[in-house]
Amino acid sequence: MAVTGSNGKTTTKELISSILARNYRVLKTPGNFNNLVGLPLTLLQLNQSHEVGVLEMGMNRFGEIRRLTEIARPDIGVITNIQMAHAANLGDIEGIMAAKGELFEGMDDRGIAIVNSDDQRVYNLGTMFKGKRITFGLGVPCDVWASKIENLGVGGIAFTLHIMREDIRIHLKSLGIYNLYNALAAAAVAVALNMEMETIKGGIEDFKPLSKRMEILEMPDGIKVINDSYNANPGSMVAALKTLTDLKNDGRGIVVLGDMLELGDASKSAHYHIGKSIAQSKIDHLMVIGDYAESVLKGAMDAGMSTHKLFRGRTHKDLSLKLKETMKAGDWVLVKGSRNMHMEILIDELTKNLQT
Repeated sequence: MAVTGSNGKTTTKELISSILARNYRVLKTPGNFNNLVGLPLTLLQLNQSHEVGVLEMGMNRFGEIRRLTEIARPDIGVITNIQMAHAANLGDIEGIMAAKGELFEGMDDRGIAIVNSDDQRVYNLGTMFKGKRITFGLGVPCDVWASKIENLGVGGIAFTLHIMREDIRIHLKSLGIYNLYNALAAAAVAVALNMEMETIKGGIEDFKPLSKRMEILEMPDGIKVINDSYNANPGSMVAALKTLTDLKNDGRGIVVLGDMLELGDASKSAHYHIGKSIAQSKIDHLMVIGDYAESVLKGAMDAGMSTHKLFRGRTHKDLSLKLKETMKAGDWVLVKGSRNMHMEILIDELTKNLQT
């Protein structure tokens, strides 16, 4: 089976594997080996001991998902969502949709498409698939959906999973509503394989959040840092910001951002709008680094954020020193940026600074 989408590919792949491993011997994509080199390398590990493969598919240009689908020939395909990511070579959101849609296009009609009904573009792609479809979302009509969603803060999310006419209460240890969608996608794959509710529950509850993806780090004085430094695009930025504001409650929130890369002509506008969103979320301090830092700051200032709450760093060390100077007991800090911005360096610098 194959998983693609703008956000949540790796987490969904890991959630699927956690569920399936209860009944099957699973081969899964290691890390994010999801391109035209990594996927074949993964398949080369396939042997007679494996009963199912869970493969992640990434892309940044047209034709890549089509070729990966030809190589893997998945029986089940998942598109998690379609958002502005890797737009530099794809033009716009419609181009991204077409590129992600290559998965369903390339699958045999005897396969099963796992469709996010709450994402209109994914839903539209699903309607064009001639084989069986299993839908998931946060409401009916869906084959797999969630209700009675309870935010447990740092403990994750509790929800009732519905599959057809059955339901069960589940505790997902990951933060953010978007991770609930990833869990529903994984449950839908399990439905395609006729797995039982208790097995699905166990697999989801066994899942542990991945490093650098909404990972909460406990710092001295009750300061909590959300390390979401693995990657970033406009959709995941907004989702991470929402999670921060939910978690901090009435406390102070600090956002430290690196550039969102590969957005092409939309780069300045996307960063500007993220700045506006941060200001409108009543964040206490915004710190930025990268080529598009000024666009973020301008968006924040145009939305009313005071200049004394803004800081542009030239290096990760600049940011870490400013952050150390700014933080107070009980603060919540979000650190996020695209992979090539290496925002984890800031986490390392911050940890060193706090120890000195």
